[in-house]
Amino acid sequence: MQIFKIKLNFFFYVLFLILNCQTAYTLEENKSATSQIEKFFNNLITLEANFIQVSPSGNVSNGKIYLDLPGKLRIDYENPNNLLITCKGFWIVIQDRETKTTNNIPVKSSPFAILLENKSFLKNQNIKTEYSIEAGIVSLKIKSQNNDKKEGLVLEFTENPLSLKKWVIQDSLGENTTVLIQNAKYNNELSHLLFFPDNFPEPTN
Repeated sequence: MQIFKIKLNFFFYVLFLILNCQTAYTLEENKSATSQIEKFFNNLITLEANFIQVSPSGNVSNGKIYLDLPGKLRIDYENPNNLLITCKGFWIVIQDRETKTTNNIPVKSSPFAILLENKSFLKNQNIKTEYSIEAGIVSLKIKSQNNDKKEGLVLEFTENPLSLKKWVIQDSLGENTTVLIQNAKYNNELSHLLFFPDNFPEPTN
């Protein structure tokens, strides 16, 4: 009986050591991921890339995206969507080139608000972040500290070197819109004209 207790105690001691090692390793991974991602965004000035978007219903669309941080965004969808989304200040401008219609929404209401308003968003105490690293993929989940809903933004990076490959927009219903980034070019000079909306002619009667 005494031998059994010794073996049992030894088992729990080893288990305790393993769990503590795993916790320490996870903390070190998170610190490393935080450091890498902070450095990535601190060095990020502009981004130009192709994208493939998959909606919650499985519809696929593509186009080009441009970022000029902080504050400027252009998402240019190819046919058949034919949408243009631009931002160069306080508003996200969404335009349908086919119907020649324009809708404006405040930047604060968009999933990109944290990124567009401040490159140092990882130090913002109003957001909470979760990291995971698996098979060379670093995932960063971002949510508002005051939002208990399912809404959030997940950024995925490949390691060595760190490069943005995908983001996932999670809406309040828990449905995901996935955007895959391809052929990314970083920190090239972009024309400020890219971030102006299309100038649709006034409708005629």
